Amino acid sequence: MSFLLTGHERRAAPGDQADPGAEAWPGVIGTDGQANAEAQGRRVGRAARSVPAARWAGLRPSLTLRARMALLAGVAVAAAVAVVVSVALGVTRIVLNQAIDDQLVEQARASAGNLQASEISVRALNFGMEVQFLDAQGVPLESAFPSLEKFAIPVDVQDTEVARGLRTKNLHTVTVDGARYRVATVPLRYPPPLTGTGALQFARPTADVDRTLRDLGLVLFVVGLVGVVGSVIAGRLVARGSLKPVDAAAAAAEEVARTQDLSALIPVTGSDEIARLATSLNSMLRALEASRLRQRQLVDDAAHELRTPLTSLRTNIELLLRAETSTNRALPTADREALLRDVDAQMRELTHLVTEVIELARDEAPTEEVERLDLAQVVRSAAERARRRAKGRNIRIEVNAEPCLVDGRPNLLERAVTNLLDNAVKFGPESSTVQVACRAGEVTVADEGPGIAPGDRARVFERFYRATSARGKPGSGLGLAIVADAVAMHGGTVQAQETPGGGALLRLTLPLAPGTPSWPDAGESDPSAPDSPWRRPTSPADASDPGHPRPGSSPGSPTVSAGRSAGDGGGPVPTTRGRKADGSGGSRTRPGERAVSGP
Repeated sequence: MSFLLTGHERRAAPGDQADPGAEAWPGVIGTDGQANAEAQGRRVGRAARSVPAARWAGLRPSLTLRARMALLAGVAVAAAVAVVVSVALGVTRIVLNQAIDDQLVEQARASAGNLQASEISVRALNFGMEVQFLDAQGVPLESAFPSLEKFAIPVDVQDTEVARGLRTKNLHTVTVDGARYRVATVPLRYPPPLTGTGALQFARPTADVDRTLRDLGLVLFVVGLVGVVGSVIAGRLVARGSLKPVDAAAAAAEEVARTQDLSALIPVTGSDEIARLATSLNSMLRALEASRLRQRQLVDDAAHELRTPLTSLRTNIELLLRAETSTNRALPTADREALLRDVDAQMRELTHLVTEVIELARDEAPTEEVERLDLAQVVRSAAERARRRAKGRNIRIEVNAEPCLVDGRPNLLERAVTNLLDNAVKFGPESSTVQVACRAGEVTVADEGPGIAPGDRARVFERFYRATSARGKPGSGLGLAIVADAVAMHGGTVQAQETPGGGALLRLTLPLAPGTPSWPDAGESDPSAPDSPWRRPTSPADASDPGHPRPGSSPGSPTVSAGRSAGDGGGPVPTTRGRKADGSGGSRTRPGERAVSGP
């Protein structure tokens, strides 16, 4: 049977046809129809349950946080007041009723042995009570005491049991002519020689108790209402004071969005959760400001570096154009070819510079996956690429690489090692040798060039920085900065040192993969030793001997890590792990050295 759904009701539509499958067995719905009906019923139930939640969800956005806090305080106080009022009225009612019961029982027992109706009546009247006698069957004695027939107290089963001697007393509340009475029933005591059973009932109106409870309830209600209103006001005041830092944070964020000034920090007061939020927002603003400064400096430096080759390129092209369009001042063939070679070199330099600027300007993380790789193989691949680039120059690249496993990105690490080799080839003289060694997560590249002055070693890994000895060479000053960024992404360090022969020694250190052996014994990498590979080998066979000691730095030679701060325009600061002045890296220390923890 099909159904129409209206609101939360489900009823049959007029004129619907019955399911043929349901007619075979009266009262039994077909399998498909039953499943559909059950599913529809579940949807109706979920819709009905979601109505209060939907209403509350619609209410929440319409209330501010201050209003919600004040409302919550008011509801909490109202609930507490309701509980207190209920308990207070209940306890007061019990205490007052107990006092009436005690008085009724006391007067009833005192009168139970006195059969003089006049005396009993006087006693009852003195205490504002009504009195009634019951015979042995629990029936009121209407003719025995005509003066007591004015008031008829209802008799229940327990009263009859008292009159028969089955109970010692009975206390209960009755209503007579719209008035409530508290009744105490006690057995009669006949003086000897009389015997028999019966009961005496004393009744007292509860109007005083009801009035007292009503007045008390009114007082408690007024006090509770004042408390609820006060709690709402106090909650709003507390919320306003507590949310002042939030207002300040919102104002600061709006100011930053309006003026684009990231230096407007949020004032931090106290040490609570809101102060922690303000501190975190300030840290975020400082990081954004530092990032903007780096980007601005990158653009300024790139514009400065591009201006010179572009000016030279424009001059050469204009000279070629004038020579081509002039009929009287044709350039000699040799000069024309020299200009074309110069233009080609400048175009290559510009292309290389733009490529490196784009490489450094990328803020996103590399998409290449981290994998476990042999650093020695990366070094060999980089050396082969550097040899191809160095064609035309009489410079040898000798590799002494021992297998060692690291976790990293192959292409990024190969680019870093290639940049180190390109730097060594650029500054190496003709007929010189570039020594490359790889062992235990450390890659060293040494050349026979002029070296790096001690004052420049702290800045050679900064973007666009050119050492004094390098300003006459082609280049952008970005190659070593790319190396520093790549090494920092892998948790390593890179340093600039000096070989005993005066050349440049660049040391790159990466954390070894878990399970890889630690540093070799001390003394194997001492470049001051007579058999150090940094002392010019007597033959190529000596330099490529796998058993040759690992290259190192001379004792006491200064080393500089690649760390850069935002203030000097550098990139991200590489992670320094236990780095001493001789360049020992990571947590792997050699005998006699002390590891220094970096940030």
